[in-house]
Amino acid sequence: MTKKFNVGDRVQCIFENEVRIDTVIEVNVDNDCKLALTEREKWFFCQDIAPAPALVMVPQNVGDYISSWKGVSGRTSEQELYFFLERHYEDIDMRNGNGFEEGSVGDWIQRNFEQFIIAVLNGYEIDKTETEPLYEIVIVKRDDRQLLFEIGYSIEVRNESDNEGYWKQQFTEAEILKIDKANDTNYRLFAVRVEEVE
Repeated sequence: MTKKFNVGDRVQCIFENEVRIDTVIEVNVDNDCKLALTEREKWFFCQDIAPAPALVMVPQNVGDYISSWKGVSGRTSEQELYFFLERHYEDIDMRNGNGFEEGSVGDWIQRNFEQFIIAVLNGYEIDKTETEPLYEIVIVKRDDRQLLFEIGYSIEVRNESDNEGYWKQQFTEAEILKIDKANDTNYRLFAVRVEEVE
């Protein structure tokens, strides 16, 4: 007996000699499934598709980083993975072995390398178990906001458009208090909860 799929199910199939992961967009009376492949919609016999592997759970900042670069200039998934890894290793070289700040995108990639590769190639879900709210420090509110960023080991105010996904711009309350204490500042007065920003 073949598995019955429903509209919205994530499935995998072989199309043009490649394993593709996609979503069912239509099912007919014979339980054949239509998938919305990148190039065009295509019907598949139910026995020719299988459930897709489970999505990797990633923190919000990692998901934001991946989504900010994914799908740029028509790269294949493999080319995107190469791009992400190249950027990651360049970042490691720039740090001269000093490591990544705990909780940063680079830190998560270092500790979850295999999951990062799977997330880039097959997709991901944002881990909703993180309950601590995040804040942005909005210094100047305009179209291109000026925010507080953690760039490597320094804290700087820059335009939001300057961030290519490597600078940390969302902080927990504890992190903001630590920054204020270390720099004798009051950035907590400019903290805006991320949900309020969006």
